[in-house]
Amino acid sequence: MKKRSRACQECHRLKIKCDLSTSPAGAACERCTRNNLECVPSAPRLQRDRISELEAEVDELKRTLREQSSSTTTTSSISPGSLLEDHDELILSFLDARIPLGRQQDLLHLFTQEAGATWPVIRLSTDLDQLRVKSPILLLSVLTYTVTHNAQGTDLEIHDELVRQTVHILGEEVIGRGERSLELVQALLVASFWNKSTRRGAQGSCYQLIQLAADMAVDIGIAGPSLQPSPVAFFSHHEDPTSLEARRTWLACFVALATSSFSMRRPNTIPWNPHHHECLLALESGGDPSDVLLCQIVRIIQVMQEIHDQLGLCQISAFLDGNDYAIYAAMDTLKSRVDMWAAQIPPDLTSSQLLKVLYHVAMVFLYEPILHTPTNKAAFVPPFIPQRIPVKDFPKPANVIFPLKIALESLVQNCHGVIDTVAGMGPSMVLDLSTFSFTPMVLYSLFMLVTVMVAATDPTNTYGQCLPRDSFRIEEYGLKLRQLTSSVKALDPTFSCYTTRMIDATGWLEQWYIDYLAILRRYEANLAN
Repeated sequence: MKKRSRACQECHRLKIKCDLSTSPAGAACERCTRNNLECVPSAPRLQRDRISELEAEVDELKRTLREQSSSTTTTSSISPGSLLEDHDELILSFLDARIPLGRQQDLLHLFTQEAGATWPVIRLSTDLDQLRVKSPILLLSVLTYTVTHNAQGTDLEIHDELVRQTVHILGEEVIGRGERSLELVQALLVASFWNKSTRRGAQGSCYQLIQLAADMAVDIGIAGPSLQPSPVAFFSHHEDPTSLEARRTWLACFVALATSSFSMRRPNTIPWNPHHHECLLALESGGDPSDVLLCQIVRIIQVMQEIHDQLGLCQISAFLDGNDYAIYAAMDTLKSRVDMWAAQIPPDLTSSQLLKVLYHVAMVFLYEPILHTPTNKAAFVPPFIPQRIPVKDFPKPANVIFPLKIALESLVQNCHGVIDTVAGMGPSMVLDLSTFSFTPMVLYSLFMLVTVMVAATDPTNTYGQCLPRDSFRIEEYGLKLRQLTSSVKALDPTFSCYTTRMIDATGWLEQWYIDYLAILRRYEANLAN
């Protein structure tokens, strides 16, 4: 009797060796005998049959993947960044299933005309097909972050899913896959400047995203020769690090890092250097019209950085006495720098509300030290809420010197200037401006106005001799902020933009002020008795 020449079906299915050496023809192999299984020889199979079978399996897997990507009935989905094959195509499939192509084109035009023009740190072509081919991740980031939920035209669940998945994709690209590109730097900046959170909470820290963007910019070589890339990034250099797009992106990194430094009151990790200046001059001489506004933003942010550095605003332990003549020489020099910047603004931009706000904020930063004590500097850091107002810890000089009197008056005037100008902006412009860089400056100015009012209305403090109570106009500015909040919420009723949430948070001012006045009147009545 002949022995079998082919493995049995069971061993063939498991892809293990079928021991036929001791098995007579028709008898069970050793494994089937041991497991009491029917041992049936496998049928012969041609190679082309196997190829056809594998092709069918691949087609079935592709069909299943497309069905999962296009499903909009559930918020759970695969993360496109986790798949290596057809990576960009999967990202676009994820986007297309949530925002139709026609709507993508509308939102791209909206970004170019509004957010991209109002805060011009990123340029995008209006050619959607070109963006889909060259920069799908940047496109996803722009369509997710720079518009409200209402403008996006999606269900709120889908909007939240877009925010959540975009952060996941960026994380997998940068951390998981170790990718480095100008597109990724720009996508990280967009996610930071117009930061959003879902209803389930924050999705990634904008401070960390900014640092990732800046580090990647150094690695791809657009940060200039003085900053050394990491060794693993040797082969990741951008093909044209001196292009206008590369220079614009590096200046956007500076704006993000500097405003992050102002907010956290920590030193800027990459301060202004000659390459920044070179990029600025290149954009001013050869950039497009919107670069003129960007260059002015960069220039005043640089001046703000000088104010923080020279007055020690980012050093919690440093203290300058506002009633000491010595500090006013430095303040006068810095004030001249702010005024020189304002004087060189191009005529077409002299009426810019954004630049007016930045001018007033720079002056508020300049005069902040007159409210400092050796122990209260940590109070001037976000979040700007009533609990952080240093109601018992502010300067109380026995006699107010003349420069301090002028500084107190200027501080109040510039706080008013910020709120007046922002209240005069249209709500759409407020939402288009950077949530990360611009909106906190508005809240800071409001906080400073309330803080100086508290210091001046203390019956035991000499600041009240310089600032009468009616000079603060808290009720008037509370009303302006209330009206601004109402108009912003009308455009973003679901609070999908973090700007809406922060502007709405100014509502604490009215009730807090009423309570503060009641306490103050009782205190004064007790003193009178």
